[in-house]
Amino acid sequence: MWSRDRSVLLSLVATRIIATLAVVLALWLPSLIDRGFFTGRALLGPQDVKWLLPVYYGFLIPAGVALASLDRLLAAIRQEQVFTRRNVRYLRIITWCCFAAGVILLVSGLISVVFYVLAVLAAFFGLILRVVKNLFAAAVSLQSESDLTI
Repeated sequence: MWSRDRSVLLSLVATRIIATLAVVLALWLPSLIDRGFFTGRALLGPQDVKWLLPVYYGFLIPAGVALASLDRLLAAIRQEQVFTRRNVRYLRIITWCCFAAGVILLVSGLISVVFYVLAVLAAFFGLILRVVKNLFAAAVSLQSESDLTI
């Protein structure tokens, strides 16, 4: 039977797998570029591939911070600490990381149009998470008021 606990655990495991894969790719990417793996793929020309490494490493900074914050958020939810100021802070951090990744990808759009599409997706995710963060903040505020009236 599928439960909330299993769902949170699956999300936590997936977050850690993605973080591990991001680090593995960061280590393996120079070798892939040297071997010509990306030449002609993903709308990148041979002259554009040299920019893939700085774009990825620049993107990896907000992505890593977002994944670490998501890991902490899921760990807190797993401990049944859902509507807390700390979780609102994690959501705020993740939101800003999405926007930062969007800016990095937008600037990278000068290299390939693919990055423009990814920039819009990152900004869209940031916007959705901003709404979720605002909902969490309102729930925390309501919970605080409720605790004071009891």
